Amino acid sequence: MNQKLKYPSIYLYLLPLIGGMLYALGFPTKSGFYFFLFPILGMILFLNAIPLSYGGVQDHKSFQQSNWKREVLSVLSFSLGYYIVGYYWIPYTLKEFGFIPFPFNILLGLLFSLVILPQHLAFALFYRLLRKLNFKRSQWHGGVTSRNIALALMLTILEYFIPQQFPAHLGHPWLQLKQYIGLAPIFGAPIFSFISYWFALSFISKLKANKFDYIGISTFIIFLVINISFPIKSLNSDESFRVKIVQANVGNFVKIQSENGVAGAMRDVLLRYEELSLEDKEGVDLIIWPETAFPQLLNSTLLKANKAYIPTSFRQTLSKTGSDLISGGYNSSSNRNKSFFETEYNTAFFFKADGHLEDHYHKRILIPFGERLPFGPLNKFLAKYVDNISYFAKGQDYSLFKLSKNTTASLAICYEVLFSSYIKDYLNHLKRKPNFLINLTNDSWYGDTSEPHQHQFLTHWRALEFQIPIIRSTNTGISSVLYPDGSESQRLDVGKKGQINVDIPIVKRNGTIFETFGIWLTVLTAIILWILCLIYEKRSFSNK
Repeated sequence: MNQKLKYPSIYLYLLPLIGGMLYALGFPTKSGFYFFLFPILGMILFLNAIPLSYGGVQDHKSFQQSNWKREVLSVLSFSLGYYIVGYYWIPYTLKEFGFIPFPFNILLGLLFSLVILPQHLAFALFYRLLRKLNFKRSQWHGGVTSRNIALALMLTILEYFIPQQFPAHLGHPWLQLKQYIGLAPIFGAPIFSFISYWFALSFISKLKANKFDYIGISTFIIFLVINISFPIKSLNSDESFRVKIVQANVGNFVKIQSENGVAGAMRDVLLRYEELSLEDKEGVDLIIWPETAFPQLLNSTLLKANKAYIPTSFRQTLSKTGSDLISGGYNSSSNRNKSFFETEYNTAFFFKADGHLEDHYHKRILIPFGERLPFGPLNKFLAKYVDNISYFAKGQDYSLFKLSKNTTASLAICYEVLFSSYIKDYLNHLKRKPNFLINLTNDSWYGDTSEPHQHQFLTHWRALEFQIPIIRSTNTGISSVLYPDGSESQRLDVGKKGQINVDIPIVKRNGTIFETFGIWLTVLTAIILWILCLIYEKRSFSNK
């Protein structure tokens, strides 16, 4: 171990950098290449640079020779590798969405890489604190397996609860196995993260203490076999609900012009949506336009009070198709101050076929540095000087749209769907279980990069965890229906203009176990395993 510490630039920084790159390759790329075991290998390279304790004098010496600065730099090296391969699109987005020019967008992108995986930084610092407080408190600290379980649980909990703007967890790449992850509706993604961390730590114990955690490796294999043996069943029903997903593929230049009131741009945008909505219109129950599809500010109070206030493009689409319509747009807030701070909502509007506004949903989770600033009470003051951000008002209500055929849908706008805890709270708050989850998104800010593929991939986890079809409508792709068994409907890919009709089976939802308990079932399972292993190890230790 001492020899390794003589070469910190290689051991502590280069290997985590490569590990971060491998971690990113567990998620879809623009080329379509990814593999679900790569992140586990990347995690092995990262954790090997952290002075984890497996007992013994030599282990204690290595901890004393290390310092928190080295560990932080190891984490940052891992994050940088992850950023280079997985999040290379951030500078483009800062330029398109935040209007931050070159080279400042590049510098800010690199700065963002420092906090892209805050859970791993928190783990390194928290673990160091625990080692200082607890070392030599007793003669026996548990065996390899119990320590690995405790560390894996710590990593899983930090991963789940520490806020991240784009939460891509260690367990998420398992979705590559599609319907063969049958435990997803019971435990959700956290159990897949826990098992993956434990599996990685099983090799770390060999590297650091020359002891393989055979129980961890065996558990990983058993876990894989169980998931494959009990695949998620496909939806089957005699009734179906037909949705038309419209993808107009409006570029950022035209979109911004239309939102600024340029008449030609507005006509171009609205004409695209109207014409696509009228194609193959027979038998369609619901037409869906994506996030902020309608470019001008609306007032839901006026729209509900009088149909005459409803824009012509909506009224013509409704009357010519005879279908309900959901569209993203901007809604005026009750904040009537003269500034532009929190005067608008990012909104989904639900119009019935007869032409009236039935309901709306205001986005509740806003994107930092795009739709808000993350500085709490200072935001209003800073808004006077940082004027290239939307500063949306935050929604307060959970909406349930009552569709035709006695079906219902809940709404999530853009990145809201990436947070399982938010969707869990949303679904549990509703008095009636929705049949569908509709996700309105505008990924045009990311260009033709890996982000739309990553976003769609992570969104699919909500379909599995909550056993609910997700109707995903985007401006520039990827638009499709994501099914609870891991499959997908026909899709409109990135940069494509078009529309698709999809018949979705109508199945009554009773809610999943994960919908009820969230991460806590994984925590309970891990604690039980830890106690059982601890008892076994202590008995074995006493007999020596």
